[in-house]
Amino acid sequence: MTSIHYHCSIIHSKLLLMMTRYLFPHRYKRLGWLLALAGASLWILEQTNLLTLPPFMTWLPSLWYDTNGMLPSGSGPDPRNNYDAYALIFIVGALLAACSREQHEDEYIGQLRLEALLKALYIYCGLLMLAILLVSGMDFLLVMQYAMFAPLLLFLLLFQLSLRRAQRTPAHD
Repeated sequence: MTSIHYHCSIIHSKLLLMMTRYLFPHRYKRLGWLLALAGASLWILEQTNLLTLPPFMTWLPSLWYDTNGMLPSGSGPDPRNNYDAYALIFIVGALLAACSREQHEDEYIGQLRLEALLKALYIYCGLLMLAILLVSGMDFLLVMQYAMFAPLLLFLLLFQLSLRRAQRTPAHD
């Protein structure tokens, strides 16, 4: 009987390792939250004109730019604004926060992670369909700019809520 229990334990360990193989170590979670908060804060501060920084991504060429549907003149694209950098900082931070192992990662946490991911996908698709039906023109492009961040934000929100709910319930087996 102990031999069967031992083999089941080994299989269980291998399955858990496979489920968490692509997650970052737990130590990156705090860095992720800090980067995501910094990116979002800088974007909000600059969007509301409370902070104005000189463009610091001018070195990065824009491979695709719009000159109102006309062929580009010899002047080239406008320099990138800082929103690109804030978006990159936010995405890297949110990915680290969302895809880092929990301190005690187990099958239950993996199940919560998967359920949160599926719920986020369903909600995102529903919101996307509503946007397609209700918004048009240039406003649609603005909505799509925000929609780029929605799946990651929804997943973070839903996963954190499910973790909090799980902490309040009796221990899982």
